[in-house]
Amino acid sequence: MSDAPTPVTDLFSNWNDQMVAAANMIGRSKNRRAIFECVYFDKRQIKTIREIMAKTNLSYAHVLKEGGKMVGFLLEKVPKGYKKRKDFAPRYQKIIALSQNKKKLKSTHTKISPHNNSDGLKVNFTLPSLAQKAKNITIDDIKSFSKVVKIKRSVDTSNFLEEKIKNGFKKIIRDKGSFKDWGGEKSDLYTTRIYLKNTRIATAIAFKGRGTGTKKKLEMSKMGKNGDQIERLFSEPAQLFLIVHNRQIASSIISHMKAFAVEKATNGKTVYYGVVDGDDLGRLVAAYPKYF
Repeated sequence: MSDAPTPVTDLFSNWNDQMVAAANMIGRSKNRRAIFECVYFDKRQIKTIREIMAKTNLSYAHVLKEGGKMVGFLLEKVPKGYKKRKDFAPRYQKIIALSQNKKKLKSTHTKISPHNNSDGLKVNFTLPSLAQKAKNITIDDIKSFSKVVKIKRSVDTSNFLEEKIKNGFKKIIRDKGSFKDWGGEKSDLYTTRIYLKNTRIATAIAFKGRGTGTKKKLEMSKMGKNGDQIERLFSEPAQLFLIVHNRQIASSIISHMKAFAVEKATNGKTVYYGVVDGDDLGRLVAAYPKYF
């Protein structure tokens, strides 16, 4: 049985229903409105992520995050971009107008929310979201590092070099492969020897250690020369993605990872992502001292 979302249009019986649902999905979000309008505004069926970025001035992560919320109903996901739904194309301007007019949206008659004299009638419904297949995990969730669960105190790893961290991970998971750093690499360690629960899972990891240029916190500006290291990481044929650093990791990095995980989840598989910051790395070292 396929776990692809059922087209929401099958759930509605007339255009008012569909347009109200579409307007509600866009809501008051300027970013979703901009992406939706960019995809639909001319006769071309497909817009690439890069084209949408140029037109809307949104970041790659924001296009993936907000566009992903509309996939399966307002948009179709295609390689490197989004495709318009032909049923909505002639009415996209009405949908945008409806999304921006709360009073008109509320007063629009639909079979799902008919307007009559009955007070208190309220129907709630939700639309499928790819975000449900993008799951944020911690090091405690990974079976290959199970000893860390019992460790409460963290040791200081602030002086650890990237190579030392990577070699420690390789020893724990018993991966004897050779992984040399170079400018165009997608990940620092790609392996199929990590167990998540009881199943081996293809994993791509980016390591950041001493010498990254961070004294307090790992920010997006340190994620590759062009700020595209997360994008390259998620281009690996993996299902689990990790960023490991020996200090604090900014929440913006986790947000970017989530956006790419949602985009990756369009293939129907669950995608796992997470970070291992200095505290968790210190717990890992305390749990497996002989490997570091």
